[in-house]
Amino acid sequence: MMVKPLLVAVGFTGLAIVLLGPVPSVLAKAAWTERGPKAALVLWQAVICTAGLSVVIAFLALAVAPLAATFRHGVHVFAVQALDGDPLRGLGTEEVAALAWALAVVGWLLGLLVRTATQNARLRRRHRGQIDLLGKRSDRHRGVYVLDHPAAVAYCLPGVRARVVITTGLIDLLDERELVAVLDHERAHARGRHHLVLLPFDALAAAIPRLPAGRLARQCAVRLVEMLADDHARSRHGGPRVAVALLRLVEHRADSGPLPAGALGATDHAVLARVRRLTEPVRPVPAWQRALAYAGALTMVAAPMALLVPCLN
Repeated sequence: MMVKPLLVAVGFTGLAIVLLGPVPSVLAKAAWTERGPKAALVLWQAVICTAGLSVVIAFLALAVAPLAATFRHGVHVFAVQALDGDPLRGLGTEEVAALAWALAVVGWLLGLLVRTATQNARLRRRHRGQIDLLGKRSDRHRGVYVLDHPAAVAYCLPGVRARVVITTGLIDLLDERELVAVLDHERAHARGRHHLVLLPFDALAAAIPRLPAGRLARQCAVRLVEMLADDHARSRHGGPRVAVALLRLVEHRADSGPLPAGALGATDHAVLARVRRLTEPVRPVPAWQRALAYAGALTMVAAPMALLVPCLN
């Protein structure tokens, strides 16, 4: 009677282990991701979402195992009992514990997501107020705030009221065309809502701080987001000009200190790899390969439901 639900639990547990174990390492080493950062980001998001969903369904399958021979029927019986005001009827201590774990994992993941979003928004709002107080609106560049500081710094404070922040040191360092290329890079972060793209990865890193998969996923996501912004700037100014501006910024990076929490900066991640892809001929990822990556992401997210098909008879 309980074979099929238990197989579902084992299958989803295995899927979660694979998605939080070897898959991130393989995806992080894949060379094509630098040539198709948008598709790679979608695939990364699918990996972490499916891993979390798999853990929840594995515990849920264990919880409803005594109620029916199939997972779907077991969930149906549990839902009917819940509507009748007695959801735990027919469940033993172990099954109640599994159900509690499933609910706890859902609450924990959602709580981390909300807390991370709230903390990031609060930090950005606080820093935005400081920028509005201490900075000066640029007369030449729309939506840009200038801080009077000798260090060469440029970053984006994303959000509803996004800010692109630069310093007088940056203006002195770069010529006008290089400066505009850097500004377009930072504007790409704001337009692309890249802080929202990174939010699940921030939450994952907080959820499993001791597992390499969380840190690796976030590092790769930030790197890919910076490459997306590079590509936007390259489309307007050419790769070599963007690369020169990045290298000149890196030369003075040690004097500028860390960026404010919640900011996205052009020179914070994988600069040498990004300069290489900006200056060397890069063969774009073929359309069919991008479509395959998107289809893979969709399949991965749908995999938990697909794995249930044999249990629906």
